Amino acid sequence: MREVYYIYNNEAIASTTFLSILQRVKNLDVSRACLILPFLFEDSMVRALRKLDVTQAYSLEQFMTENPRLFVSFNKRYLSLLPVMINSLMILENTGQIKIGKYIKSTSTLNIDSNESLGERFLLIEDAIPNLLFLLEQKTTIQLYKTLNVQL
Repeated sequence: MREVYYIYNNEAIASTTFLSILQRVKNLDVSRACLILPFLFEDSMVRALRKLDVTQAYSLEQFMTENPRLFVSFNKRYLSLLPVMINSLMILENTGQIKIGKYIKSTSTLNIDSNESLGERFLLIEDAIPNLLFLLEQKTTIQLYKTLNVQL
């Protein structure tokens, strides 16, 4: 991927994204965390996630069927964003914001407030997070990797 991709999708926005997610969930499986950025760092995916009207009957498979073009390059995004994910988690751990073990857990009371100082892009991402978490929580991590055809 081009250098511009890594300027646009950097550790700063990844760190705030993970902190925002950890405000909503008690802990996050490290393997599952690897799947977050390929969803939220694709603008068209964020737009699609924000439009969802999630109900108990809505599934990840339905979302994938309705938006097949969004998943054509999912594995490529997954592999490309692994270094950004690892770096952002290390930054958060080194600054005492999270603890990484079997699960990633927030260790601070730092709140990421939805305000314009974090930028419009972050606000859009943050708006998509609840719908993404709804889709992901329905499956185990192994099922997610198989459904999304992630090849390591």
